[in-house]
Amino acid sequence: MICAISGSTTEEPVISTKTGNVYEKRLIEKYIDTNGKEPTTGEPLGLSDLITVKIGKTVKPRPTTATSIPSMLQLFQNEWDSLMLETFTLKQQHETVRQELAHSMYQYDAACRVIARLVKERDAARSALANARNIVQQQQQQTNNNNNNNNNKDVEMSSASTPSSSEDNLLDSTIYKRIAEKSEELIKTRKERTHQSLAEPDAIKQFKVSANVETDCQIKSLEVNSQDNNLIAMGGINGNVYVYSRETNELCTAIKGTSSAPINKVLFAPNNTIVSAGSDAVIRVVKGGESPSKKTYTQYKSTYQFAHKASVTDISLHVLGDYIISSSLDKSLNMYDIVNGTHLTSFGQSQQLCYTSVAFHPDGMFFAAGTQNGVVKIFDLKSKVNSFNFQGLSTAVNCISFSENGYYLTAADNNTVKLFDLRKAATKNSPDIQTITLDNQQIKSINFDYSSQYLGVASSNQINLYSCKSKQKPPISSIHSIDSDCLDFKWARPNSNFFVTSSSSKNIVNIFSN
Repeated sequence: MICAISGSTTEEPVISTKTGNVYEKRLIEKYIDTNGKEPTTGEPLGLSDLITVKIGKTVKPRPTTATSIPSMLQLFQNEWDSLMLETFTLKQQHETVRQELAHSMYQYDAACRVIARLVKERDAARSALANARNIVQQQQQQTNNNNNNNNNKDVEMSSASTPSSSEDNLLDSTIYKRIAEKSEELIKTRKERTHQSLAEPDAIKQFKVSANVETDCQIKSLEVNSQDNNLIAMGGINGNVYVYSRETNELCTAIKGTSSAPINKVLFAPNNTIVSAGSDAVIRVVKGGESPSKKTYTQYKSTYQFAHKASVTDISLHVLGDYIISSSLDKSLNMYDIVNGTHLTSFGQSQQLCYTSVAFHPDGMFFAAGTQNGVVKIFDLKSKVNSFNFQGLSTAVNCISFSENGYYLTAADNNTVKLFDLRKAATKNSPDIQTITLDNQQIKSINFDYSSQYLGVASSNQINLYSCKSKQKPPISSIHSIDSDCLDFKWARPNSNFFVTSSSSKNIVNIFSN
């Protein structure tokens, strides 16, 4: 805009409302103060007749000297220099902000590490306090038991105390390290494992009763000793546990319980130890006084006892042989150290579900628990999180069995067996890969053999034997059925050269082989 008085570019332009001429503000104000007229027409003009024109403050008007090419080049050079200086300043400010942000992130990371360490120390202190209390209780109980123990063949069991339990306590880091190391070892050796002397399907089809054991009550639970399959543990409905020797063909030990409540599960543990769980809510650990090589097993002493608040429905032995997990109708899953007699931690109490079955995975890093509403829940030992749920059963999950290769999980309710592929649990594919329905039968027990190639399903009136091959679809196919009423079924390890069943109508345990 050119001033009508000076003829130069205006810095603060104003417009006269009477003539529309453009003036430099400072010049026209001086002219009006002196003459009070419009410079070009002579008409009266006041300051109120001027309108200020707004122009961009960041853009300076070009001087008249900028009309030539050399002047424009000089102008461009000046603007470029200003731009470079501004860019350099912005880069410096950007670098300063980055350094401040990095320093803040380091401080945040250090704070998180300190918090994690303090939480870990807190959990370890809680666990140590709980273990110390349990050890004191167990030592007092063991002292009382030792004073009452005798050397008779029948062993009397004393009462149990309920250990303190807290679902907030994580598993001790030393214990979990042992479990993780064992899991890595098993994963490496499992691929190299062979089953050269495994019984063939044709041989299994010829299995028949080769021996039977008469007892003074019905046997609800069975277990074949994996270290010496000549020994079979039997849990009776009268609360007693019996040990049968196939070598001598006789009951060599009777371990009497403190009540007549049925034994729901019995296990062999290393070092000639037997663990039993009953409807009286008590888990009993007894240890034999004789060396396993002597085959006598007549002197068992009460070692430890643990108690739930309701019936213990199932127990499972960890692959290390030192720990068990128990399920109960008191809506809890407890993990115990059977060597030191301590309660380690509890799972699943917040879910308020009655647990009817439980089993450790062969690798030992997690376990499965069956509930009364037909759901199988997977719990991780380290985080104690319910990481996955298998569904598909309509009633209570009566029994669970993992295949030894770690691929499959079977679960059964009253008349349905579900086969789940654990490898598909973390994918979009359904892990439910096969369903076996047994009409007019009530399933009592399911059990994979050590080779993971055979599955036994025992029901109220039939024993169903299946082969399991991962390459065929569906993986499980029937190979043989035997008419026999059952309460429990167990394969012999490691070669599946026989299996044992207990009768639901007679006080008899049958041994099937060629």
